[in-house]
Amino acid sequence: MSNEEKIDLQILGKIRHLIPYNFTIERIKKHEVQKNIGLVKKTQLKSSRRFTLEQNDQYDEFCDVLDSLTFGNDLQVIKQFDDFKETIKPKIMKGSTFGVVNGVESIDLNSFQSKKGCFKPIQDKTNLIIFWSSQVQKSTRALNYLNSWLNQNQNLKQQINPIAISLDRDLNSIKAYSKDNEVKEFQHYRFNFGWDPTNEFQKALELNYLPKIVIVGQDNYVVDVTTKSKKIENIIQTYLKSEKQIQESEEVQVPEELIEQETYKKIKTTLVQTIANQLSENTQFAKSDFIKLTLIKSHQVSNDGSKVLIQRSHLNIAYDVSVQSKEAILKFLSDLQTQLGNDNVHIQKQLLKDPKGIVDKISNAFQDALKSNHQEISEYIIKTESFNYVHEKEIFQQEVSQINKRGIFNLTFQQYETISSQFYSYLKQNQEEIDESDEEHDHDTEQQQDRDFIQGHINQLTDSLKSGLQLTVGQQFQAIQNYHKFGKDQSESITHKENEILIAFYWTDNKESDRQFPNIIKFLLANEDSFKDKVRFVALSQHKFDHYEHYFVKNQGIEEVIDFFFPRQENQEDQIQYQVKKFPYFIIVDKIGSIRLLSETLEDLESLIQNLLEDQINNLKQLGNLNDEQYNQIVQFLNSDASKNLSQLNNKRQFSLNFNFIEIQQGEKKNRLAPILNYTIREGREKHFEVFLKLLNKVFQIQKFQVNKTTQMTLNFLFPGKDCKLCQNELNEQTPQYFSPFSNEFYCVKCAEVFDQKAIGNNKLRVKDNLIFFNAPLVDKSVLNDIDVNRLGNNLKVKRGDPYSQRHAIDCNGCDNEIKGFRYIVLNCLAGRLTEMALVDFCQNCFNQIRQGGGELEKIVKRTSMYGYNPSMLLLRIPFYMGYYEY
Repeated sequence: MSNEEKIDLQILGKIRHLIPYNFTIERIKKHEVQKNIGLVKKTQLKSSRRFTLEQNDQYDEFCDVLDSLTFGNDLQVIKQFDDFKETIKPKIMKGSTFGVVNGVESIDLNSFQSKKGCFKPIQDKTNLIIFWSSQVQKSTRALNYLNSWLNQNQNLKQQINPIAISLDRDLNSIKAYSKDNEVKEFQHYRFNFGWDPTNEFQKALELNYLPKIVIVGQDNYVVDVTTKSKKIENIIQTYLKSEKQIQESEEVQVPEELIEQETYKKIKTTLVQTIANQLSENTQFAKSDFIKLTLIKSHQVSNDGSKVLIQRSHLNIAYDVSVQSKEAILKFLSDLQTQLGNDNVHIQKQLLKDPKGIVDKISNAFQDALKSNHQEISEYIIKTESFNYVHEKEIFQQEVSQINKRGIFNLTFQQYETISSQFYSYLKQNQEEIDESDEEHDHDTEQQQDRDFIQGHINQLTDSLKSGLQLTVGQQFQAIQNYHKFGKDQSESITHKENEILIAFYWTDNKESDRQFPNIIKFLLANEDSFKDKVRFVALSQHKFDHYEHYFVKNQGIEEVIDFFFPRQENQEDQIQYQVKKFPYFIIVDKIGSIRLLSETLEDLESLIQNLLEDQINNLKQLGNLNDEQYNQIVQFLNSDASKNLSQLNNKRQFSLNFNFIEIQQGEKKNRLAPILNYTIREGREKHFEVFLKLLNKVFQIQKFQVNKTTQMTLNFLFPGKDCKLCQNELNEQTPQYFSPFSNEFYCVKCAEVFDQKAIGNNKLRVKDNLIFFNAPLVDKSVLNDIDVNRLGNNLKVKRGDPYSQRHAIDCNGCDNEIKGFRYIVLNCLAGRLTEMALVDFCQNCFNQIRQGGGELEKIVKRTSMYGYNPSMLLLRIPFYMGYYEY
């Protein structure tokens, strides 16, 4: 007995008493050769039976004792017993008892009322049970297929009890799915907690992989378990014809092979020394071909540790190769038979697969869809040139990007929808052949290679179709389809009307979208009358309405200000069309339907819209393609000394400028869109830019540019206040004081600084607004002017029931410590657009030092001198952490 045999048999002897007496343990020694792995020698322990679900506690005890034993450092023995636990653990499989499913609720698809209870198969019918989830596409496909099959076979259905049990955690997911899919041939149940890794039944049926389809016959025995819906009809028909009670397959003793010892040794020697090398060196097989050769010798191990030889096998072969490898596998098998003799080579499994044939059929179906719609795929290039003004060098720096595309140029949404529906209809009909794997997991790697090969080709075809659908800045907006408005069921196209600016805001229930809504609502309400028939704002949701029901309960009334639309399907084509990859996302369309902006961020929606409103529609209609001569004239101008006129606008945080040229080339045909002029300028600085624009206008008329202008709005503060809003005490230029720009009220220090530690949320504060502190007397009164409007933020408040914190997760610029308590933002430092270094912040302790003056204040000023800080600057007080810029 080898050392390895002693170790595993000794361990088996220590745990044998924990295994039921009627379980037979087999010790198997294998020599296994796989094409992509090579020769592997391993010893396995296998049980003839499994613990039942009712014996789960016994199985756990067995595993605990086994895990407590010392395995040493022998990884092979550790793996051997891990595999043994898998062969003996409770598992629902062909021939086993199905049992009762607890922890489920029945669902009425008409009323969507649910009732908690349990499920047990009906004894006098064939039970067809599918476990599925609306989030797993393969499982929904299987459910729909079986539902259609039952609908068309009502006579057969009389003998069947069809049950669908969902693993969706959220009942709304089933509700949303059933609205779009008729699956009423089934009785519906749902696990109360969805997928639950602690649920013993789910583990025993391995419901971490869906779909799982179970046929349960008489006396609660499992007839079969499969993942393939198209196998079901044959399984049920065969079972109904047999009319025999299924016995536990694990009790059926298959006669084992016991060949002569000399013959076995000959096969083993040839396998190890010759055949393994022949297979690994064979270059005629594809990488995804699966070939496995197995030689087995096994013993039955008794309770006292003695062994009885029960098997010495022939060389068993299983293969799953492509049709292109047919000749190669036949020759390989012929060579084996020559070396070992025909009687010593047994083929257990043989499959020919044809992934290349599937790909060819998919390609033909795609081409048929194109031809029937008079379209073809072609190559084209989108080239974008940007000339960005660099302040430090006072020049324009050129950047060029080029995208090579393969698609249908200028494809409309309707054309895309027609072609894709025809193509996807074919894929849906043949999906099982395309992506369902064999249920055996001994060659997952090779199967995945085939699936990746096929799916990669599908992606290549669909990407070429999507590429033609995508639009860019400067092109005409196309209607967004297949959405329904809040409170309505019928679909509505989101179109553009001439002389109207359209803003489409893609959003979802994340923090980034939530930050946008307060400003958008304020903006829309403030301009409600002036925007009528001139500006249309729509919010396009990422998910279906059911996903947001709680959101609209929490934010009641928001739908009265903003037009919300919800998609009929997830990931609709408009997101491809407008390149929506993140949420939030903005599309802005001008008065003539030209796309002016596609962006994940928007610095100042208000000023951008106000400037678009000033565009004259007649001028916009004159925008045309740019010829080479005009393009060269503009580029020559940008490279001239004209850029020196921008030198007075030397703060890149307050002024930015770039020119974009988009050229689309299809074959010999080139089309350069109207040039785009983008600039952001601080309010009051326009006069320094006008000289440059006048020079540009002489070269190429400004009205022929698409001009996207953003004005950074500023404000000035009056100081001091007359008296405190709350206590009416007098305020003057010598009095430190607070001011709310949101209510336009002044407060004395005593009232504004009331903070009740025992209260909750905003109730801790007597004055609940974010307040500006004036550190009077002001030595430098210029700090009252030219304040960025966006620095004031949204004045967010902690809502009742929401968590609140005074740990701001931001470091203080005065002492480098984390800010706890109140946060104070300097309104005058780093003026301009918000960037990664947009704000200078102080903690409560540094704020106190600023008010007191002295040596500590001198240190603070020195530390912040790089930002130009001085003690007269205004400080915005933020009580609670609302995110970095959600103050």
